[in-house]
Amino acid sequence: MDQDSMRRYAKLLVGTCAGIGEGGRLRIVGEACHRPLMHALAEEAYRRGARLVRLEHPDPHLVRIRIDHSQDAWLDDVSAQLEREAEVYVEEAWASIVLVGDEDPLALEGADMGRVQRQSRARSKAIAKFRESMMQNRQVWCIAPAPTEAWAKAVFEMAGRDPGPAPAESLWAALVPILGLDAEDPALALSRHAQTLMARARTLDSLHLDSLHFEGEGTDLRVGLSPRSRWIGGGSKTPDGQFFLPNHPTEEVFTSPDARRTEGRASCTRPLRVLGSLVQGAWFEFEAGQVVRWGARENLEALSAWLDTDPGARRLGEVALVDATGPIFACGLVFDNGLIDENAASHIALGAAYTEAFEGTEGLDEAGREALGFNESLVHNDYMIGSEKVDVTGRDASGREIPILRAGRFVI
Repeated sequence: MDQDSMRRYAKLLVGTCAGIGEGGRLRIVGEACHRPLMHALAEEAYRRGARLVRLEHPDPHLVRIRIDHSQDAWLDDVSAQLEREAEVYVEEAWASIVLVGDEDPLALEGADMGRVQRQSRARSKAIAKFRESMMQNRQVWCIAPAPTEAWAKAVFEMAGRDPGPAPAESLWAALVPILGLDAEDPALALSRHAQTLMARARTLDSLHLDSLHFEGEGTDLRVGLSPRSRWIGGGSKTPDGQFFLPNHPTEEVFTSPDARRTEGRASCTRPLRVLGSLVQGAWFEFEAGQVVRWGARENLEALSAWLDTDPGARRLGEVALVDATGPIFACGLVFDNGLIDENAASHIALGAAYTEAFEGTEGLDEAGREALGFNESLVHNDYMIGSEKVDVTGRDASGREIPILRAGRFVI
């Protein structure tokens, strides 16, 4: 990525997506290979009056070393420093920009999935307050892509395309129109796109849907909604009214369903990363809201270990609709990246629900929220089940059926 494009991207993420301003604190997370972009983000944040910027560099190879060599007795151990740091991020209202794009997508391939799940679960428990704060939008957060050589090679190989001599540059080129960086005014273009998604969410709310029925490509799934379910799209707001975009790019409108009312079978139309392993051909069968049977063509062990994280990992926390004519789907690439691929196809998410998409949970304890059908979990992972061959039909409380997507396209 050339310097001008990097500054343009940094301006969009820091200014439009995260809304960093005078006195803000910004945490930037990315692997060591992302340092040039992270520095550009930090520079932009300070230009906008940020009080403090912090860089964090997670190292998947260190995680793998621990998985392979740590004594079993210490695998669930988490430093109090991590827990306290997560609490401080909440107390001081730090915003987060997280860059995704693995330097080595295969860092955890072949690892013992039981051990991967144990350390992942322990870490999730340690930072639970921070994760919950983000899921409730009490803090600003944005996740965005940053291509790497290895990731780019994997994407183009999966598509049977030649990435050329500079794979990361080729992937950046594919992402430029998806990220809106080719627009004359990227911020204005993104704002207009967000408004379109917000309007779609309002339309869905006006239908007062009781359920959604997904049909096609091995899927016959009914997802029950709650009268409290609210459709969200195009961005979120903190309790004090600050607008932000949690994901860039974004093409989805989503809600949190009644976690007790999912029935049928869902087949994944795209591969996905689970505990660091690429799971191909995943499927789930639900009864009374619970995943009771599941399978995968590749890396079933990783999927099974993830589903064992906690009881909520087997129930839905989100259902999202995405138009199959969107730029991500239309580009023909499978990105092997949950952030981007979830915005290419309609999807379900197993795990934690979103409070902004489920009205009336404020002030309730966990048991009170669960009694309403709100799903609680330490994890949240998206599973793509949509395509140009999948229809979605809504049904309201009177039993009236309303076409929502036909051949993957919105018809409302």
